[in-house]
Amino acid sequence: MESSPYMTPRIAAVLTALIFSLSITSLAADTYRWKDKDGKVHYGAAVPPEYADQPYDVLNNAGMVIEHVEDTSVPMEVRAEQMMQERAPLISEEERERQSDRLLVIQYRSEEEILQALEMEIAQLGYDTRIINKSYESTNAAIREQIRQAADQQRANRPISPEQQAGIDKLYARRASDEKKRMTMARREERIRDRYQSDLERYRYLTSDADTTEEEPPDQG
Repeated sequence: MESSPYMTPRIAAVLTALIFSLSITSLAADTYRWKDKDGKVHYGAAVPPEYADQPYDVLNNAGMVIEHVEDTSVPMEVRAEQMMQERAPLISEEERERQSDRLLVIQYRSEEEILQALEMEIAQLGYDTRIINKSYESTNAAIREQIRQAADQQRANRPISPEQQAGIDKLYARRASDEKKRMTMARREERIRDRYQSDLERYRYLTSDADTTEEEPPDQG
């Protein structure tokens, strides 16, 4: 991959690792290709039951045919299970973890950078949260005003019109939506903090091992 003149080697290395990881993951998905009775080609995650007795191809995510099926006497589900058992894993869990570790130490140069990245993400989340909170507060104020007006009308023996009631119901629905968004944002913040805390602990483990190796005195024997 060629690096932009404005891209540092560190950023280029991070992007390269990410692209490699995504490419490994994307190759795991299969697509089925079959023809209908009119000879028209179709693609999908599974062959429809009405065409299950027709020959079909199995394609990987790159569009390459990895199996052509003529004998459809074996159910597609059974054949798919057999293929999964026959295929060797593209990448082991141990290798995936090693790649993740390498990416972590390339991405950050210190624990402080991890904490800074956390604060930046939380700050962006906080901006979105403030917008939702302002909407929630303004909706609450509008509800209070509508309820006050409705109460005044009832005291004056004037009925609440269907339009007024529809407007009040709409405000309640908007507040419920804002409440749901606030809960979602709170859960997102919790997940972000957990993710960075996990990265920080893993980074400390990886770099402490490196420090121990560097500081270990030479063998005098």
